[in-house]
Amino acid sequence: MSARIEQLRLHLKINCGQGILVSHPINITYLTNFISSDSYLLITSKECFLITDSRYIKQAHRYCKGIGVYQYKGHIFEGVSSLVKRLGVKNLAFEAKQLPFAEYEMLKKQLRAVKFIPTYDLIETQRMTKTPGELKKIKKAVEITQKALGYIKRVLREGVSEIEIATKIEHRQRLLGGTCVSFPVIVASGLNSSFPHHITGKKKLKLGQPLFIDAGVQYDGYKSDLTRVFFLGKMPAKVIHVFDIVQQAQELAIRKIRPGVKISEIDQVARQHIANSGYGSFFGHNLGHGIGLEIHELPHISKDNHFVLKPGMVFTLEPAIYLPNQFGIRIEDDVLVTEGGCEVLSGGYNEGYKNRVNP
Repeated sequence: MSARIEQLRLHLKINCGQGILVSHPINITYLTNFISSDSYLLITSKECFLITDSRYIKQAHRYCKGIGVYQYKGHIFEGVSSLVKRLGVKNLAFEAKQLPFAEYEMLKKQLRAVKFIPTYDLIETQRMTKTPGELKKIKKAVEITQKALGYIKRVLREGVSEIEIATKIEHRQRLLGGTCVSFPVIVASGLNSSFPHHITGKKKLKLGQPLFIDAGVQYDGYKSDLTRVFFLGKMPAKVIHVFDIVQQAQELAIRKIRPGVKISEIDQVARQHIANSGYGSFFGHNLGHGIGLEIHELPHISKDNHFVLKPGMVFTLEPAIYLPNQFGIRIEDDVLVTEGGCEVLSGGYNEGYKNRVNP
């Protein structure tokens, strides 16, 4: 973990009298391997302290090797201000997107002599490129979700409710080694599939209606995120037509991925295909998002992101078409940028054809 902290120090060019206060729990976990909702991390040019309370002290000493552990009493901000003063920090960087305004005001009040410097996505940007160890965990999470979605085809039949299917997927992922779900499983059938983030309910499956399942699992802290479309019985020609368009859009995006390509180009090629097919106004969200310790993290795969792809980035590709009062189709896979192109960790677009007819 010290290598990640050193990388952060180098990026910030932290000198004597300077430091950064890390408040986002996920970023603290990334830097220290410590999990807690009530802790801060203070990094200076030479020292690093995890600031926490008595509930987490033993765990902190166990997981935070090479990092000082500072136990506070009372309010956490009293502990932060006390340590900042003790270490002689005069310029304190902080995570502007993560530190709530009320807490920021409390810190400023207690540290009037300190200059606060906002930073934006500093650690999140560092997290974009995954290490081999991180990739191993993500691949395992993807494998678990793939197996769970493969298993669920056995129980898809007319009359089964969305919530029953979601429950079975969650249970299956746990049996396969998942720690917990990445997010509540989305099972959207028939008309419900026209809502991108449908809340899984009691609606029962019917023949001739498509459904999509959006599921993911957490494995050793790292997450997967896949969406598969299932066809229960014979589908109307329009459903198959829209499915093919979405699948082709994803295929075009996958072929475009390689180091040096702008992220906006990936979004554009998929979005343009959907638009050329006459459905441009029915695909409103980004093409994808980064995954890792969080289910939504950098990079955002959007038309406005001109960041260049680098090896080690992992993100989703989820083109979709949502037709109001009719149905929706979304296909989502997890993709790794490699030195020579990309690797579809979740099988890829061809897998969708396996679900055209339910066994």
